[in-house]
Amino acid sequence: MEKQTVFQKFNNIYVAIGFFFLTIALIAITIPIWPYIWYRIHPEETNKETEKIIKEIVPPKVEIEEKEVRLDIPPLNTSLPEGKFVIIPKIGVESPISTSKSSDEGLRNGTWIVKEYGTPEQPDLPIILASHRFGYSSWSTEKRNKISYYNLPKTGDGDEITIYWNQREYKYRIYKSEESTYISDYSADLILYTCKFFNSPIRIFRYAQRTP
Repeated sequence: MEKQTVFQKFNNIYVAIGFFFLTIALIAITIPIWPYIWYRIHPEETNKETEKIIKEIVPPKVEIEEKEVRLDIPPLNTSLPEGKFVIIPKIGVESPISTSKSSDEGLRNGTWIVKEYGTPEQPDLPIILASHRFGYSSWSTEKRNKISYYNLPKTGDGDEITIYWNQREYKYRIYKSEESTYISDYSADLILYTCKFFNSPIRIFRYAQRTP
């Protein structure tokens, strides 16, 4: 009888351990697809995220001075894809950049360049690129990871960013990471941002300078 009790205790321990590891495995599996599940259940949340992205990112009464412009233009490289793309190797992003006046249209296809600011060819003002973090229910996990800024928090100082713009390659390096409601550093050549949470005014910013 005593042996049976001991066996039962060990059996309960093994069951508890097995249940613990099963729970951890399920959490690990769920985390990458959680945005996909969430937006399947609450597709209207995409509109809220869009509102947070396009809301004014420059505080009122702040004037942005034009920066000293680098005049060197990278050589034309016809082996590069036509169009405009932002590449973030650290997190596997290869996102098309939309210059559409409609933020909804631009964000639906990947990255949207905020109008009235700089471009790689006209860098007198910072280039500002925005993208959904969570996106649309129609996006697969693979598409979300590739064209959205879902993993932008995983980037940091020293990470490289490349922009393909009219078959010219522009390279940048992150020097500052921030979570805020507004842009705080207008000396940057390139600013990337996205929402932090589903329904929050806090945004994730990455500031970068162009490299040789």
